[in-house]
Amino acid sequence: MLAPTESLQRGRRREELTFSFGPFRLVPRRQLLLLDGRPVKMGGRAFELLQALVQRSGELVSKDELMEAAWPGTFLHDSNLKVNMWSLRRSLGDTQGEPVYIATVARRGYKFIADVQASIGEIADDLVHVEPVGLSRPPVVRGVVGREAEIAGIAEALIERRHITLAGAGGVGKTTVAIAAAQVFASRCRDGVCFVDLATIADPMLFGAALVTALGIRGNSDNGMTAVLDYLRSRQVLVVLDNCEHVLPAATMFAARFVTDTSSSRLLATSREPLGTPAEHLVRLGPLGLPRPGRALAAAQAIKFPGVQLLVGLAAEWADYQFVDDDCDAIARICHALDGLPLAIELAAAQIGRFTPRELLALLDQNLGFRAPAIAPVTPRHETLMATIDWSFKLLSQRDARLFGLLSVFSGAFEAEDAVFVAEAAGLTPVDVVAGLGSLVTKSLVNAQAQGAGLRYRLLDSTRRYAAERRLADPASRQALDRHARRVLALFEQSEEEWHWREPSDWTERYLGRIADLRAALSWAFGADGDLVLGIRLTVAGITLWSETSILSEAQARLETALGLAKSIACDDLLRAKLACALGWSLFYARKLSNENELAWLDAIAFSRRAGDVEYQQRALVGFAFYLLQIGQIPRAITHLEEATALGNRDRDLTATSEADRAWAWAQAFAGELRKSRLVLDRLAATYSLAEGRSRKDANEVYRFITVRFNLPFVAWMQGQADYAAKLADDAVEAADRGGHWVSQSNALGLAALPISLESGNLAALARYTERLRRNLDRERISRWIPVERYFSACLRDLRGDLAAVEDIRAAIEELIDARFLMRIGSYLAVLSSAYLRQGRIEEARKAIARALRHQEDQGERWCRPELLRVEASVLLHEGEPRLAESLLQQALTEARAMGAKTFELRIATDLAAHWIAAGRGPKAIRLLAPVYDGFTEGFRAHDLVAASHVLRSARACA
Repeated sequence: MLAPTESLQRGRRREELTFSFGPFRLVPRRQLLLLDGRPVKMGGRAFELLQALVQRSGELVSKDELMEAAWPGTFLHDSNLKVNMWSLRRSLGDTQGEPVYIATVARRGYKFIADVQASIGEIADDLVHVEPVGLSRPPVVRGVVGREAEIAGIAEALIERRHITLAGAGGVGKTTVAIAAAQVFASRCRDGVCFVDLATIADPMLFGAALVTALGIRGNSDNGMTAVLDYLRSRQVLVVLDNCEHVLPAATMFAARFVTDTSSSRLLATSREPLGTPAEHLVRLGPLGLPRPGRALAAAQAIKFPGVQLLVGLAAEWADYQFVDDDCDAIARICHALDGLPLAIELAAAQIGRFTPRELLALLDQNLGFRAPAIAPVTPRHETLMATIDWSFKLLSQRDARLFGLLSVFSGAFEAEDAVFVAEAAGLTPVDVVAGLGSLVTKSLVNAQAQGAGLRYRLLDSTRRYAAERRLADPASRQALDRHARRVLALFEQSEEEWHWREPSDWTERYLGRIADLRAALSWAFGADGDLVLGIRLTVAGITLWSETSILSEAQARLETALGLAKSIACDDLLRAKLACALGWSLFYARKLSNENELAWLDAIAFSRRAGDVEYQQRALVGFAFYLLQIGQIPRAITHLEEATALGNRDRDLTATSEADRAWAWAQAFAGELRKSRLVLDRLAATYSLAEGRSRKDANEVYRFITVRFNLPFVAWMQGQADYAAKLADDAVEAADRGGHWVSQSNALGLAALPISLESGNLAALARYTERLRRNLDRERISRWIPVERYFSACLRDLRGDLAAVEDIRAAIEELIDARFLMRIGSYLAVLSSAYLRQGRIEEARKAIARALRHQEDQGERWCRPELLRVEASVLLHEGEPRLAESLLQQALTEARAMGAKTFELRIATDLAAHWIAAGRGPKAIRLLAPVYDGFTEGFRAHDLVAASHVLRSARACA
């Protein structure tokens, strides 16, 4: 059985040449490495290196040969080989002191030392690694040195305790230990492990946004922290909050609320100081174990101590260093001087090769008196770390030192091209940057990870903070921040173009990974020393990411800020129109539709007209019309949609034309013009199919296939095609499910599948769809569907005989009215009135239907008027007013026939025939009902046709 956080797809199997070693199988033709039959994710260069080594197992493969295998015909800095070899070793779990698979041959190359068996084996054709979606997963760590007891203790403590904080000095290895403990504990987390890297945010106000993004919570919420707690309440997730110290108040507030909430989830935080909540279980992480000072040891004895093992292992990796007895004392003293801090040891190890251990020890003795003036108060070990970083910094060339400071502008991982762009602020050339990055990586001041064909770089939190202090003294600091923002702008403008052709999941992975730098660039641009116009352009460029990932709350806050500024300064009207359109859509999904939403759309229309941009005029008109439909202003919506469709008639290539046509048809249906609506919806339904590809074009085709089926089912149902309507609605739900379109699926459920199930009396389908909507709201919390789900769930309970459900129906309707989601509210109130009647609560039924009729009249929703009149007639019959009831039913029948609403006509004719049968007018009842019933060709299991059949049998029995 597959783990819940990942899946494998297997199809037809084919024989392949494979190389087996330990639990691994290497399949060269597929560029596939399997661990116990499951694909291992690794970079393309790392795979080439592994293949070259495995195919020459037992032989020395020189550095030049490996460089040629992975980068044929390309000159690169030696650090590229070392970083990719380190990445490969991590993929194999081969990072311990004594290698199992890959041995370093000092100054010459590498050798694959494990036993390798070549064979022909069966491999599935479509074996792929499907990345789990949603949670931000922690990086995999293997071969952790000297922390076995701490890792096991934390994992065991998490079984009983909901909040553990791993505290310790900077550089002591808190992140590594937390991730390793999370890996051990992961099997107990039904819903996975979420890693939140708080080092990527500088503003505590972004704490909630960082949590929401890491957990993959889509949708909108007025409060990010509340959304997170709601999300975790029904789940078993281990949340790892890494680097809490610089956002400590926000982290403490969250932890305090987390532990008092009912949840099976766990919280593991890392911080230089405790969070300070009453339920916090504190684990303090100390330095790595070292030999006693002055103790004479041989190399074989000394390497058993974790601190020594780490230093020697890293030195061997980076500088081909070989540990000998003569160096034991110097190595041990180096580790003591560095207080056993893993990061400080790593920095020192990077210098072995340039200095002998004794020379290195002498340099440390001279320099570790440094105390970082910018960081106070500090612990002695943190002083040691800062002093070590400062010492490493002073050993850099002037060029590399300047580059190191400039790189602190990046909040997350970055590529060489990004660094080249920023470093131009200081006049550094691309050659300077590439060589400098290699140098900084080899000195452990910058981390590098192989990704695909290239490397991605990153500064650890401690080194980034030190580098930022150095950057502030650089005259190019402000220009570097400006160039960083412009680089981020270029990336996200590129993302807008790539959105049209890049495979959706690949696009999301690529650009969601840059959101930390987008946040940082926006904070700078809108800050005291920033560039407001650049900030506005950045906000516009980020719209596609926020929309694609449904990070609506963050989008709304950013858009409101940018639009407010855009109105107050000289700014391009098209930029203003784009901001206003995006703000309108983000507010559209809010808990309550406010006048702010209308103002945003009116701004969008005005700005796009001033800009002379026809496409954004149409988008704004359509968006505003959707808003008007939601708040029940049908005639006004139609006016704007007629303008939008007229623009589409002039240019059918406009992006929003199909949406304009669909919205117009929807509005016409609400206005009672079913025939007009059906013509357009049928055309649109025939236009879009379920494309099977994974391109953006295919995704858009699927989206349109689904959205047409939001609206067409209800029209088809009113026109007497209950089975067809149910199939259309289910097609939309299932298509959205296959594509992971959760917002679209919620729309399909709320607008089509649930109403059709309820109106048809299909309680099994109603139960199934309410449960799906409930699950969707966990995945993607769109506020407007919360009371809709409550309404249909309560209707289901009412129809199953729960007398208390009627009050939940009423409460859900009141919530919808309060939120101004007034579309269809008249029909909801009619259902409430009928529920009251079944309980004999006639006065309440009368008030509910009177209220329904007022809404119907005010909103111009003519489509439901015949049904409302029918329910009002039922109330009159219960009140002893048969003549008034009969007159009202006749009026309702006339209006239903005029609209072509066959289902309503059948309902009304059934009620009228039942009334006549009770009055002894059976033949008249048959003459009315039989032709209507005979006009149906499907849907005979639906409640309305079953009821009509019973009445006809009764009428014929009496005739």
